[in-house]
Amino acid sequence: MKRRAAIYIFIFAMLLPLMALREFTPANELRYLNIVDEALSNGNFITFYDHGMLYADKPPLYFWFAMLLKKVFGFHSMFLLSCLLSLVPAFITSWIMDRWTESKLKGEESAAALLMLHSSVMFLASSIVLRMDMLMCMFIVLALYTFGKMYANKSGARDAKEGVTSHEARLFRRDRILLPIYVFLAIFSKGAVGFLAPVLCIIVFCLSDKELRIGRYLGWRFWGILVALCAIWWTGVYFEGGKDYLNNLLFHQTVDRGVNSFHHKAPFWYYLAGYWWIAAVWSVLCIVLIIKGWRKRMLGGIRIHLMVVTSLSILVMLSLVSSKIAIYLLPALPFFIYGGALMLPYFKDDKLVRGIVAAVAWIFIVIGIASIFKRLAVPENLAETLPKLWAPYWVILLPLALGGLLALKMLKNRNTCFAISIISASLFVTIFLGSFSMNEINKMLGAKEGCLEASRIAEQKQKPLLYYSFSAAPNMDYYFKQNGQQIKELDSAGLSNLENGILFFKERRIKRDSTLRQRLEGKEYTRLGDNICYAEFSSEKDNPEDNKEEQ
Repeated sequence: MKRRAAIYIFIFAMLLPLMALREFTPANELRYLNIVDEALSNGNFITFYDHGMLYADKPPLYFWFAMLLKKVFGFHSMFLLSCLLSLVPAFITSWIMDRWTESKLKGEESAAALLMLHSSVMFLASSIVLRMDMLMCMFIVLALYTFGKMYANKSGARDAKEGVTSHEARLFRRDRILLPIYVFLAIFSKGAVGFLAPVLCIIVFCLSDKELRIGRYLGWRFWGILVALCAIWWTGVYFEGGKDYLNNLLFHQTVDRGVNSFHHKAPFWYYLAGYWWIAAVWSVLCIVLIIKGWRKRMLGGIRIHLMVVTSLSILVMLSLVSSKIAIYLLPALPFFIYGGALMLPYFKDDKLVRGIVAAVAWIFIVIGIASIFKRLAVPENLAETLPKLWAPYWVILLPLALGGLLALKMLKNRNTCFAISIISASLFVTIFLGSFSMNEINKMLGAKEGCLEASRIAEQKQKPLLYYSFSAAPNMDYYFKQNGQQIKELDSAGLSNLENGILFFKERRIKRDSTLRQRLEGKEYTRLGDNICYAEFSSEKDNPEDNKEEQ
């Protein structure tokens, strides 16, 4: 328990500066804040709108938490939102997995598993960014953990069926109520995946274990509670948002996106190819450990069997869904990582396993050493685009090299688990050191500074703010405190709007759009974060067509 608490304190301390100093990103995070502000302004509670357009993409739970924080503190705090809605659910998720496996993983093995999960790329990123995925992941893990306890509690299931009063029966009855509640909360956090993932995994696990009494776990109580909770939600949606909103929520955002996605469409092999970096730095190690366990016929226990079945079932399910992005695979990561970690006690001295950990250590060492020499660290054409940090790159990346060297020493002493923990810890130390340069990094990722400057110019010179072919631009109204005008085409009408305005656009759009390129010829424009730019137009002479007429 003390070891687990120490790890959580360490991770929190290493991520604290990043959460405190990071700005909101324009694409999603500012959109969510605008939606929350619009709901608070309009008095909406169950249905949400984005600049007056219905937004049924996400259920209310995450927005409710954000609305509560805004009400209590009077402003949106990156630190509070990131900490309470991303990092805390991540800690709860790993705590559940650690508790689930505490009888199999002891001491250094448990610490290694915990740090493996938190240092995997997508789990780490989801612990910081403002999205609903970690909240849903937490409830999916809770649901499957509850099912795992029910499945292992055979005597409790028998006593509950026969009406016998016993401690095991009371536990089974309690878990039978909690399971549909957790599934509903997963749905209420993100949507259909929150239902499909736990239900599908339970069915596949039961069938693979030749347990045909699936109704014991997904029986009439499960469906009754789940349907009742959903009915309350959907009834509220109907009365507050009407038939169109309900139809969009139940069909357009589920069936349409799943069968023929209008958003994030990708081929079926997307996650098979992406797993290796999504679960990095431990993706190869976990796969090798699971394969070794399978070859030795060691995957028969309820825990390891359920974790392997869950991770593979979620992977296959998401691969069959049309809409795909990397973070959607997040609910599978705890089961992938801990599925492999459960094999650590048996294979930690295996040559291949130690070789994989050594390879990760060497990669960290090479990165740390290469950072001393800029030409080895990054290509010359990219060097100018990197942010200016508070210290040389080698100072910030040095912990990777030191961690790798110390890990190699531990491997030499046959302490594989400690080597894994050291490598993971060195990654967090590097993030901690790099986060003190967030003021510079924010200029690449966020848009606050440029938006406030453009807003100041617009207010001072009484100019409108214009967006051209830029879907995320309206999200920046969080900084503008006003609605900008969307320009879809630079036709004659669109061009006339530029005579006295401030135009926001994507820099990469300049190469593809000859009209925009012509309008910007000889004009300076300001680069913001995430490829965002803006240019100020001040007079009729900025319009080439007008110049021709004058001549």
